[in-house]
Amino acid sequence: MSGSTAAAASISSRSSEIYDLLSCSNREIITIAHRGVWSAGPENSLAAIRAAAELGVEFVEIDTQTTADGHLVVIHDKALDRTTSGSGVVGASSFSAVRDLRLRDGAGGEAAALTDERVPTLEEALEEARGRVFVNIDTKFPHELPLVIAAVRRLGAEDHVIIKSDVVPESGDFSVLAADWFGSIPHMPMFPVRPGKFAADLRLIEALRAPMAEVEFTDIADLAAGRDELERQNIRLWINTLDVSHNLDFNDSRAVNDPEGVWGALVEAGVGAIQTDTNVELKRWLSSRKPA
Repeated sequence: MSGSTAAAASISSRSSEIYDLLSCSNREIITIAHRGVWSAGPENSLAAIRAAAELGVEFVEIDTQTTADGHLVVIHDKALDRTTSGSGVVGASSFSAVRDLRLRDGAGGEAAALTDERVPTLEEALEEARGRVFVNIDTKFPHELPLVIAAVRRLGAEDHVIIKSDVVPESGDFSVLAADWFGSIPHMPMFPVRPGKFAADLRLIEALRAPMAEVEFTDIADLAAGRDELERQNIRLWINTLDVSHNLDFNDSRAVNDPEGVWGALVEAGVGAIQTDTNVELKRWLSSRKPA
């Protein structure tokens, strides 16, 4: 299958409900663009979201936090310095001051060129993605989650996003169950895999009815040992291959040279969703694995 055909097929799946896409009955590997496809524009920008949709990834992951006057903007760092033309702290800056800044290209840094892209609001990012690509929202400060939920509801985007939060399976204390939005907006728990206890920990989180779980691991055999439980609960397994994720050496830098050894090994272990900074290469590899 050509890259354009794969992208078209992926884009056509946007009409599917998010739960259908995430279901284990869908054997396709879901791809997640970390902060959008920032090889085609600034990270967390509208351009990066558009590029992800055009490439045919299923999800974009974006970061959000509030300005000093309570506006939710899409930016990762607490500081403005790395990704914009400005400096200072996002949470101590007014929305108008943040909006006046220009985004730096790609992953930013002092050497990165300034673009005409501006820091988007969460609402703008969700509208850009609507009908084209699903959104995983990373709320940088948990106390701001009610504002995020309110924005999602205001836009009627409940079926187009997934909210994530950390859980401790063995604690049995899942405060998210009491949230007024739980059950109406998809939720993804995140937790580290305890050696030899992955299947048991999955059983401990069954009350969360998770459509997808994001985990970190120290032994890929632990992932494989949880496959049956993932299938039983219909949970799709999300793994980050970002270079900063530290899932052993299952990272993007190795994957571009040895995709079977990284992405292939993860898929064989039961992974059904991969977040990456190398989206073009992952999509190309997935297309090459399918029969012509």
